[in-house]
Amino acid sequence: MNEFDEPPHRIRVRYCETDRMAVAHHGAYVDWFEEARTEWMRRRGKTYRQLEDEGNLLQIVEFICRYHKPVDYDDVVAIRLRVKDRSKVQIVLEYEARRERDGAVCTTGETRLACVGRDGKLRRLPAEL
Repeated sequence: MNEFDEPPHRIRVRYCETDRMAVAHHGAYVDWFEEARTEWMRRRGKTYRQLEDEGNLLQIVEFICRYHKPVDYDDVVAIRLRVKDRSKVQIVLEYEARRERDGAVCTTGETRLACVGRDGKLRRLPAEL
């Protein structure tokens, strides 16, 4: 397994992502993980758009999120990810989100993505992944 050796993707918690207690809503993490994953792929030399233009669609088949500590409005969250597992047609990415103000791990999670074509049939993962 690769370590979290790349620079994290940073997100500042917006007011619209919080609940009435000014704590980040659990649903915001879906978007944050997606944004971190998109930038992780871009650093590998290919954007999601390029993959899709080539007919490779990455379909989320599983999303897991574990909440450890709250994140508040205006906090900066540093999200790191790494490849946990992969096969010919799918990849599992693991995420760790830390509050920058104190370095506390606030959330961990995973996404399992399957590569499919426009016809919905499984395809081999692109080499970039």
